[in-house]
Amino acid sequence: MEHFYNIYNASAGSGKTFNLVKEYLKILLTDEQVDSYKKILSITFTNKAVNEMKSRIIENLNHLTKINLKEKKVNW
Repeated sequence: MEHFYNIYNASAGSGKTFNLVKEYLKILLTDEQVDSYKKILSITFTNKAVNEMKSRIIENLNHLTKINLKEKKVNW
């Protein structure tokens, strides 16, 4: 089994949350294993940052769902 790690270390306002959310979604949506989300660990130092990441992930997934639903309606 291959393991890899990405570490993001940057100052405030430099886009860490954006990049973490992007990487999380990339793994979630491209991995062949359905339960790939169980193998992702994101560590941050504040509850505010955790809530922000969680909110952005859910928001992006909701947005993708709406896009997919619109595409299916067009194809019917």
